[in-house]
Amino acid sequence: MYSSEELLKKYDPFHLGEGNYPTEMSAILVLLTVHDQISPLAEAIGSVFEESFDARPDQQELTLLATNLLLCEDSCEL
Repeated sequence: MYSSEELLKKYDPFHLGEGNYPTEMSAILVLLTVHDQISPLAEAIGSVFEESFDARPDQQELTLLATNLLLCEDSCEL
């Protein structure tokens, strides 16, 4: 399983190339410390991208990313 950082590095919603979202990745990693449910996390991630790009990734993509990030976080807990 990938780490949260690896999942975010591969996420490329606007086809700019993997790893080209360092500001957004940092913000999303902070969001993971605040949100522990899929829908609020997906909404918050969408807001991060909307603030940076004036566009939101597809809601289904956001939900899948949020789900995978939370699963990854759960598997990393001791």
